[in-house]
Amino acid sequence: MKAGDFARNGGKYLDRIDTFFDKAMGKNGKENRFLTDVGIVEVSGFQVTQKQGKKYVKSNIMDFADMKTNKALESEAKMLFQTICLAGFRGKNNIEFTCNFPKSKEVGNLANIDFELELEDFEKTGEFGGQIKGGKKVNMGNQYEEDLTKSLIDYCSGQKVGKYADHVEQIIGALTKHYGEGPTFAKGEGEKNQSRPLRKKGSNIIISAGGASTKNIGSTITDITLTVAGKPVYISVKFGSTLSFFNCGVKGGGKDSLSLFPEAKLKQGTIPDDGQLYLDMFGINYQKFLDVFERYGTTSGPTVSDHIENTTLNTSGKRALEELIATGVGYGYWMCHYTGSQLHFYEIDEKYMNDASTLLGNTIEVNYGGVSGTGKRIDIIFETKSYEFKFNIRNKQGGVYPTHTNGDYFKK
Repeated sequence: MKAGDFARNGGKYLDRIDTFFDKAMGKNGKENRFLTDVGIVEVSGFQVTQKQGKKYVKSNIMDFADMKTNKALESEAKMLFQTICLAGFRGKNNIEFTCNFPKSKEVGNLANIDFELELEDFEKTGEFGGQIKGGKKVNMGNQYEEDLTKSLIDYCSGQKVGKYADHVEQIIGALTKHYGEGPTFAKGEGEKNQSRPLRKKGSNIIISAGGASTKNIGSTITDITLTVAGKPVYISVKFGSTLSFFNCGVKGGGKDSLSLFPEAKLKQGTIPDDGQLYLDMFGINYQKFLDVFERYGTTSGPTVSDHIENTTLNTSGKRALEELIATGVGYGYWMCHYTGSQLHFYEIDEKYMNDASTLLGNTIEVNYGGVSGTGKRIDIIFETKSYEFKFNIRNKQGGVYPTHTNGDYFKK
């Protein structure tokens, strides 16, 4: 689950925070059972890390058992939950839940061991807007894209625009100002869902455009293609406060996929050359990387010592990371980003791409095991001229060893 599933537009979203708390406290007929990447867990409390001024400050641990008998504490905890979700998980902003496995024959003594999970480790079940048995999952981002596509098609066809008429007006105004005329045709392209796997280019790892190494990616990532002055204009549609920069598999095994971190190799204490190349971009220590996953769940504290480190990139490492970012951002399209309350529509050209991929300095922060040091993940935090980035390498398929690497970004 994501922050936007619980709070947006300056307040809580629907009744999902209340639902989460009712489940965690076992109130109103709900059971303290949550589906996560590691299976069904119980939640006993949570702690928030949030930026205050120039520093990141940890809250007290909010205990759900205490909240059951203390209404004021419950209200305080709900407000804290809402505040961090509204702020988003940029930088080291985070919320960590203390969890354990419910007692059963399958988990045995593991039921007595507490461990930490982050919000994105929780699956989005029906009560939080996810898949409902026998029903259809509604993805707010997909729904916005569908509605906007239809409205732009209606506009170009001379019909009355229905939903998001104000968005259409803003988009048409910006394009007309830029090109000297408005669009005459619109086509939805989101269903193509063209992949952007990691590829090797020389001694660097890049984000490809459907397998190609070009940075002119408009035709690959387009969700809506407009015809303006007889030429295609590509639009990438994004929804929500936290935006995904990329999401790529790292286990290998697929056609033409890079085997960065195959599980069998990692269990043997070996990282393939391509995996080492990827880690080198961030200055990640190989042994600490391996230890995060090998030792996961074996301790109540950080799995490695000095789990939060600042790494200094050398010239080649900095250049490699900037190339990765540049291939991810690319150019040759317009960004249509609806936060849920505001629409931002702007062109991504080569200058924008270059600014967006220029690192501020050569120091980045690596969190082995996440902010707490106990997770099955590596978080990487850094800034460019245009964005605040948070990359991670983690398991997203219910196991321990990494299956994906992805990056979220916040526009400054």
